[in-house]
Amino acid sequence: MRKLEFFKKSVPSIGVLKALSLALLLAFVSCESDDDTGVVEDKGDFVNGIFVLNQGAMNAANASVSFIAQDTVMGDLFADRNNAVLGDVLQDMVSVDTLSFLVLNNSHSLVVVNNKNFSYVGQISEGINNPRYAVVFNGLIYVSQWGNEGEVAVVDPEKMEVVNTIDVGFGPEGLEVVGDELWVANCGGYGTDNIISVIDPVNDEVIEEITVNDNPQDLVVDANGDVWVLATGRSEYDAGSGTFVSVSPAAIHNVNASSYEVEQTFLPDESVYGKATKIAISADGQSFYFGGGYGFSGIWEVEITVSELPQETFADVTPSGLGVNPANGDLYVGVAPSFTSVGHVEVYSANGTAVETYEDNIGIGPCNFVFVSE
Repeated sequence: MRKLEFFKKSVPSIGVLKALSLALLLAFVSCESDDDTGVVEDKGDFVNGIFVLNQGAMNAANASVSFIAQDTVMGDLFADRNNAVLGDVLQDMVSVDTLSFLVLNNSHSLVVVNNKNFSYVGQISEGINNPRYAVVFNGLIYVSQWGNEGEVAVVDPEKMEVVNTIDVGFGPEGLEVVGDELWVANCGGYGTDNIISVIDPVNDEVIEEITVNDNPQDLVVDANGDVWVLATGRSEYDAGSGTFVSVSPAAIHNVNASSYEVEQTFLPDESVYGKATKIAISADGQSFYFGGGYGFSGIWEVEITVSELPQETFADVTPSGLGVNPANGDLYVGVAPSFTSVGHVEVYSANGTAVETYEDNIGIGPCNFVFVSE
């Protein structure tokens, strides 16, 4: 989940939340009319709406991007604008100036498009290996990737190339700008890890490692500037029973961003919550949502001041993606009934009321949201 920003090389991003803390993207909204010259710059085709990133099915090369604008949904923008296939397993999208960078996991590349019309600009493949998610800091793009035993690739958007790599743990997944640092959740990839890597982006060096429960998936920053980490715990396949058996518990940690100390840990009952994989912060940073446990229906909202997890669900749906609209606090939920058929998007207000469902022109596996406003 992310709100696009006025990204400039000289302006740092603010790491309070991928969507909540980001400002507006220059390329999408461009400039207002100039009263002196009478010139009105083109704002492009995508203003005041939500990009839906659809993963597609593994090895099917059917990833796509949809755009929700008021009551209409434009589907498969890349194919429509370029008469070409986007790629295999779309995970994320970030923007710098006039360019957007789409993270294609199984295509091992970043596909670059023009912000205003989604026309193809280029592709970054060298140095990109099994990429997962991305953030922008000080005009550079940081990409978590499972390749090369786990690293963060540093991409210069002007050169459109990888200019550095930072070794982290196994299977780096979610990442977040926290103050003037970059925090990376190492989920273990195809194995196990239990470390949050803290990177100093000035020197591109890991300056701290925080131990949490096994397989941290993602993290968000609350209104106090502290970090909430969602860890799925570890499961192993039991050939005898034909099922996965929990080896270590799932957890939600609250980490002090200044001291790096874990100050609170919830151990969700897996018979109730499953092993949740999705987390998102509310628009005011006073609560967070989590869910997406394998085979478990439910999204729960947790206030950052509570000492126990809620029993009552915020919404009875299994999310393949979560995103909060920073403009009004609405929760956007991607729903993937399978990865062989198209999904849909459900929208809930901050009080849990169902607002809207979008079914037309949503692709397979809606997994992420990017919010754009004028």
